[in-house]
Amino acid sequence: MIIQQLTIGRLNMLQPCFQGALTATDYLSGGTSGTSSPDSVHISLAVAAHQLELRRLLLFCPTMFFLSITLCTLAFSALPAAQSSTDLAWIPFDRDQFSNNTALDNDGNVQLFWKIGDDYSSYGIASRSNGYLALGFSETGAMTGADMALGYKADNGSFMFENRHAQGFVRPDVSPDQTVNMRFKEGDQSDNLTYFIFDKKNMADCLGTQVDVMRDSWQWFIYANSDSNTFAQHKDGQMGKKYVKLGTGKDVSLNVVSNIDNAKNFTVLQPELTIPAKETSYCYTLHKMPAGKKNFLVGEQPGEAGSMLHHLVLYACYDLPDSYLDMLGKDANCDAQAVKNPCNGFVTEWAPGMAGRTFEPGFGKPFGEDLYQYAMLEVHYNNPDLIEGVKDTTGYSFSWTDQQVETEIGSLTTGALQGDGWFLEPGKELVTISRVCTPDCTRNWPEEGITAVAVFHHMHFRGVNTWVQIIRDGKEITPLSTLRHFEYGYQFSKTLNEIKLLPGDRLITTCQYNTMNDTQPVPGGPSSADEMCFAWIDYYPANSILACTEVDLSLIPSSPINGSAGFCLDYTKDDPIFSSASTLTADYELLPPSGNNCSATDAGTSSGLAILQTCPETDVCFSLNVPASSEANLERRAEPGDIFFQLSAPTSYSWVALGQGTTMSNANIFVMYSSADGKNVTLSPRTATGHVMPTHDTAASISLLEGSGIANGKMIANVRCSNCKNTMALSGGDSDWIYAHLKGPSIASDDLETPISQHDDHGAFKWDLSKATGGSDPNPFLAAGSSTTSSSSSSAQPSLRLVQAHGAMASLAFVAIFPIGAILVRLANLSHLAWIHGAIQLLGYAIFIAAAGIGISLAKQGSYLSKPHAGIGLFLLAVLFFMPIVGALQHRLYKKVHKRTVWSYGHIFTGRVAVVLGMINGGLGLKLADAPSRYKIVYGVFAGLSGSLYIGAMIFGQMKSASERKKAVALEKESSGSSTECRRSPTTLFATSCFMASKSIFFLAHPNCFFFRILPRSPTNNRFASRSPCSLLIRIYRRCSDVALRSPASWPVLSRVDEWSASASSITAVATLALIFLTTEEDMKLHLLTIAGLIILATPARATGVTHGDSCTRDELGQKRCEKDGGHVMLCSNKNACVKYPAQ
Repeated sequence: MIIQQLTIGRLNMLQPCFQGALTATDYLSGGTSGTSSPDSVHISLAVAAHQLELRRLLLFCPTMFFLSITLCTLAFSALPAAQSSTDLAWIPFDRDQFSNNTALDNDGNVQLFWKIGDDYSSYGIASRSNGYLALGFSETGAMTGADMALGYKADNGSFMFENRHAQGFVRPDVSPDQTVNMRFKEGDQSDNLTYFIFDKKNMADCLGTQVDVMRDSWQWFIYANSDSNTFAQHKDGQMGKKYVKLGTGKDVSLNVVSNIDNAKNFTVLQPELTIPAKETSYCYTLHKMPAGKKNFLVGEQPGEAGSMLHHLVLYACYDLPDSYLDMLGKDANCDAQAVKNPCNGFVTEWAPGMAGRTFEPGFGKPFGEDLYQYAMLEVHYNNPDLIEGVKDTTGYSFSWTDQQVETEIGSLTTGALQGDGWFLEPGKELVTISRVCTPDCTRNWPEEGITAVAVFHHMHFRGVNTWVQIIRDGKEITPLSTLRHFEYGYQFSKTLNEIKLLPGDRLITTCQYNTMNDTQPVPGGPSSADEMCFAWIDYYPANSILACTEVDLSLIPSSPINGSAGFCLDYTKDDPIFSSASTLTADYELLPPSGNNCSATDAGTSSGLAILQTCPETDVCFSLNVPASSEANLERRAEPGDIFFQLSAPTSYSWVALGQGTTMSNANIFVMYSSADGKNVTLSPRTATGHVMPTHDTAASISLLEGSGIANGKMIANVRCSNCKNTMALSGGDSDWIYAHLKGPSIASDDLETPISQHDDHGAFKWDLSKATGGSDPNPFLAAGSSTTSSSSSSAQPSLRLVQAHGAMASLAFVAIFPIGAILVRLANLSHLAWIHGAIQLLGYAIFIAAAGIGISLAKQGSYLSKPHAGIGLFLLAVLFFMPIVGALQHRLYKKVHKRTVWSYGHIFTGRVAVVLGMINGGLGLKLADAPSRYKIVYGVFAGLSGSLYIGAMIFGQMKSASERKKAVALEKESSGSSTECRRSPTTLFATSCFMASKSIFFLAHPNCFFFRILPRSPTNNRFASRSPCSLLIRIYRRCSDVALRSPASWPVLSRVDEWSASASSITAVATLALIFLTTEEDMKLHLLTIAGLIILATPARATGVTHGDSCTRDELGQKRCEKDGGHVMLCSNKNACVKYPAQ
């Protein structure tokens, strides 16, 4: 623009020269040819003045002329340089490594380069921006389902590349595969420029997070860039999409509007109308096509679409009844029932997302007097809010020619042409319907067949996936068209790379919908709230067949046939052609799934084969088939039959293994590695006793089937196992499987016993066997009639280092730290012993928390949270959380009362149970991890020694305490001066035994009895208790208590009974809570929880009424004494505290 202004400015400088020269010449010529006049003097002066001006101009103008020429020359010479600055000179990488290029945006600031290869294709993208740059491979031009390459600069200055997948119009997720489907080569960001180069695999290889590249036809690209390296939603104007031809396939039409030489134009326009105030309206206008025997449409462009426009269709009217001619030139008729559109030929359609279209030179759609002269425009308005008074007009503009084209394009309608009479089941992620175009109809095609060049798929808002299958001679061949991740707002005519269709072919149009948000069956129909399923196929050469599908004749009142039939519409025939229903359901062999469609679960199958497939790695896959006969034998308990499975992995793996079970121990393992010649694979059946190298299993009866071997860098083993069901649990629903692999050099051995190195990764997954049962093919992995279902239930097996860290830390806590802290507080005589004990136990708990955190993470990865080891661990984590709190509380109370309280005994015995249970749980963990025997032996030795020392210390401490109590009782008896009170009379023994027995019964009786144990004695409660089932037990308990309390000699025993009963309550409560985690029945969990709660609630009650007073004092003889308190007896206990008993 600057150069143009400069050039124009310099040329304008010459204007005075031309004007001055012209004026001077005129005056001179006028002066010499004029006649004499009174003004001759003035004329002579003027001539002289102009002669002077002419001399000045003759000197000035040449100078300016040559100056201007020089400047113009410089300007035009600079023009190529200026153009190159807006061309590709700014691209920072070598453009010669690519074969094609296109600008993705209108200004040329985002440039895409590519080169198509056999397995991988190379792409380079550059943007004049200083933030992240994303390139997406999409099937529709929308984000949903797009496979995206992202480049950005990290905070540390390094350039980052990521493979991401978009689940919808949301932030794309990082794909599990970061190295196989996309391989980063180079990239950088500097000086307001971001670029990267990468390779992408052409086929998705059954990966749902990737997409196939349309390498031989047209591919949708989407892009986004930013001024920031934070990957967030792009701003307006920083994104776009483009439909790009990648390969060398022949083009018939382009999804753009282009000028066509010698073409004429006409418009089909619906006059302005007021949109009816109802949810769904179909409005019709009739239009006359340009006159002529035979003309051709060569281009089309939709008009502007209003907000309520749902879609529009232009139908060709063959043999239009005269009664409809009155609609010409009239306003739109929005009464669809009254119009009853008689036109069936498809000309074109607009739906949200569609652009115009131009046919390549030599191609065109025919119309005219020999075909059709009228067209019906159908406009669908969607007005769910019932808004009144909205005006709208819409239409289509066409380019046409009356010159004969080389190739005539026709359109074929397939799918659910019968709009009503079918329903979608609500509440489902995928609901599938299919409509068949029968061979009886396609046999009317030309003998040489037709060539499909484009398909326009159409559904409504619930649409997810759609495809058109080709069945030829009873077998499926390459699909005509497949469209995943359908988006209603991104519809387009999908360009094909000229697919040949032959007479007798059967076409099956399938649509899938998501009805999760529906609670009622969804009808097929014309409303926006209904659903549709169409595929309009453009092909050449054009013929008379307009539609090919199936219909339910029972929905047509005048039909003499009841049921489904093939439907064929030929505009040369007066009536449709119907065919037998048997052609709709004829068996055929399916094409094996490929690309990113391997997870399609609703494609029909004639053979009933069902193959279940799991790919735990992006390039490692396992498949399983259980024949129907084998399953039947299992149910009859007859001899089990064959099962089939497949292992597939690249040759970059040294070996790959599949096993049935949850751990290596006793699992049936099948190891695949390269054979000695490198052309085949060796499959070695093995078994293992633990986490050791598995050894050859000579009892296994397996054989490699056709299709096994090494090709294109991939190892495949198709296996039949004849006795696997003798040793594998393959009945029921979910089945547990494990896998492992090692990357590295090829083993290259035919020996079934060859040693293998330890895996570098392993994992586990579940297979729903109901999805793998069916069929009777001797090699299901080569059978075309198999239906493969991908399973996503695989989970990575925990990392070995994390497992070892978890086990080591938990063992350190329960085998070393916790026992040391408990032994010290029991036996040591140190100052600040309580604080030392607390610090040691807190250290152990901190280590256990870290171990538990790792364990929870590992359990989630391997689905082990339901295992006893995980349940006990979580229980211990919760119980030990309260131990420091209870310990601090009992320590504070002890300083006040100088004796153990119920909190003290609860703390002690809960801790003891937790330590022992933790040691036991360590052994369960080793078993769950399938640890080698040496680990189990080492743990058993250390845990046994630690446990023995711990239990011995507890017993020794208890004996020491008992000895101190005996000494205290003897001292108290001696100080009382009455030896007769120290003797145990029969009454005393009976009372003590009665008390202990009745109290023990409470821990074995029904939980309701605990309630009465804690009731205070009152007339109301006594009456209530006397009427309960526990009344007898309560009366015995209270009578025994009263008798025992009247015997002073039994008081010390009763005090210890209370203390031991409190400890027994704590142990019982802990055990009951542990059972809650181990049981799987909800009712039992609730019952156990009730029991534990009542035990804990009842524990603080002291039935003997024994209370503690001040510390004992010593008399003048040095003996411990307590002051008498009214009618109560005060004795010194073994803890140097005064014990007060009720009065006699």
